[in-house]
Amino acid sequence: MKSVGIITMHKVPNFGSALQAYALQRKVDELGYDAELIDYHYPNEYHCAKQGLTYFPQRSTFRLFMLNVIARLMLALRLSKFKKKAEERVNRYELLKNYRRFYKKFFKLSRFYDSIGSVCDNPPDYDIYVTGSDQVWNPRFVANDPVFFLDFAGVGKPRLSYAASMSSRRIDKEFEDSYKVYLEKYDAISVREKSTAEIVSRMTGRETDVVCDPSLLLDKGEWLGICPKESLLKEDFLLLYIQSYSYDPYPNIVTFTKKLAERLGLKVVILLGLRKGYSIDGAVTFETAGPFEFLQLFRDAQFVLTTSFHGTAFALNFKKDFYSVVKKIDGDDCRIADFLRQCSAEHHLLEIDSLESIKNLPQANTADTEVQKLQEFRGQSLVFLKKILMQ
Repeated sequence: MKSVGIITMHKVPNFGSALQAYALQRKVDELGYDAELIDYHYPNEYHCAKQGLTYFPQRSTFRLFMLNVIARLMLALRLSKFKKKAEERVNRYELLKNYRRFYKKFFKLSRFYDSIGSVCDNPPDYDIYVTGSDQVWNPRFVANDPVFFLDFAGVGKPRLSYAASMSSRRIDKEFEDSYKVYLEKYDAISVREKSTAEIVSRMTGRETDVVCDPSLLLDKGEWLGICPKESLLKEDFLLLYIQSYSYDPYPNIVTFTKKLAERLGLKVVILLGLRKGYSIDGAVTFETAGPFEFLQLFRDAQFVLTTSFHGTAFALNFKKDFYSVVKKIDGDDCRIADFLRQCSAEHHLLEIDSLESIKNLPQANTADTEVQKLQEFRGQSLVFLKKILMQ
């Protein structure tokens, strides 16, 4: 059995990052290979320096546990001076614990690598190397990190990509030259968005395939197979899942959510909470949800409102009524729009600045034809994955 090493952003505490990594690992295994996620720490010191962020080395599980104990002790003693910080630390610990529960159950990991140098100096050895999905080729997040381009792979070893994303319609010249050199070493390239395919084809002169996000390689039934059976709420609800790293959806998203929930007669459930200073009366918030809770809430929601790519992917895959709110439908961040167009489901798109002026909301239900388009896309993507691993 051939071994396959997958490089992706698997341990970012983000639902989509964890779920897409698991899905690709699982499908490669099901195709008859021994897949392993290369346990490369992202973001590490290099990425933080490029983004102007403070770098915090990954803490041990024991140290996180002790910090949690201290924070809970502060809360028990009602030390008001430290209350806010202590609550944040307790919530962070619970969130990371929920992610670790998922990692422990499903991830097959290599040894741990904390830097570019640690990978390049002592690279993991596999028969085949794959750059997985998520924004692994987005210059904003990875800059010129050679690890995500498999530059550490041994000479003569196959280098493949499955559903890699730049998440933009253009790439700055400062990255184009180095990316071209990296990409020319690949034996097969596939990407997640049409816009990324156009960039890669222009840089390399090679045809570039567009495939579905790994999370979409699993259908609804396969996801429900690993989802806890119990429900987190007994009543019907609108699920609100906001990601704001791509653009700032506040305050319009909150105002629109209140109006939409009232119109639908649904309680609001919020994944991860709202920004400080915003609230929705009667809403239930899951601030420390992990991948399992994400699947439970998407399974049980009557309606989904999201600004997230993976929120959109799961809403369509689970055949939910939903809207995906983007900054601009034809803007630079094209991940959501490209995916929905692929499935003839672009009617779910709303622009954030138009929410207040919309008089007649577009159709929100997911039609059978959209699910069929997704099934066809999934089938084509699985055929491609099987083909590139065999070559």
